[in-house]
Amino acid sequence: MTERGVEAGFSLVEMIVSFAILLLLFTGVASFLIQSSQANTADQMAVTIQSDARSSLGIIANVLRSAGWDPRNAGIAAVGLDPTPTGTDNYIEVFADLNEDGDTLDPGEDVTIRHHANRLEWRRTYDTAQPFETLSEDVTDDADGDGVIEPLFTPDSTTSPTRITVKITTRSPVPDPRSGLYLRCTVSSDVVLRTSL
Repeated sequence: MTERGVEAGFSLVEMIVSFAILLLLFTGVASFLIQSSQANTADQMAVTIQSDARSSLGIIANVLRSAGWDPRNAGIAAVGLDPTPTGTDNYIEVFADLNEDGDTLDPGEDVTIRHHANRLEWRRTYDTAQPFETLSEDVTDDADGDGVIEPLFTPDSTTSPTRITVKITTRSPVPDPRSGLYLRCTVSSDVVLRTSL
């Protein structure tokens, strides 16, 4: 007499348990990949806004360091200040006689830097018909997000400034995918204006 052999294979219960374990494993891996991607995106946004803030600050500080260059003693003012620094378009005008001809009518000698909408812009000529160029996008005048406008340029005196504090805050174009909040980076520098040649 021969015995019937037991058929090899998986029962339905074993297959369901196996699929459930695989599903849990794939869910864990997918969750890890999504969190890793969100962290990577947030890190890239943070690096970008820091770079934008620092490069804009460097450009503005260099322009301000040339303010007041007046080799012919023509009486050139160093800067023109915004009369309403807490307004929506905060600006500063920087004058320097770079080619030593006694005026500031040449390109690069009368530079206007302003915060307009969400951009930091400049115009490097006295000609007001010339358009502004964008230095940086996603610049905010609200460093801490409390809704209070903070000026980009703060002079130590409104009549004859010798030092200007430049404070630039850049903001991520979209919220951080992990927290839902915008990332912000604030950099500042005190720039001493020249008092003589």
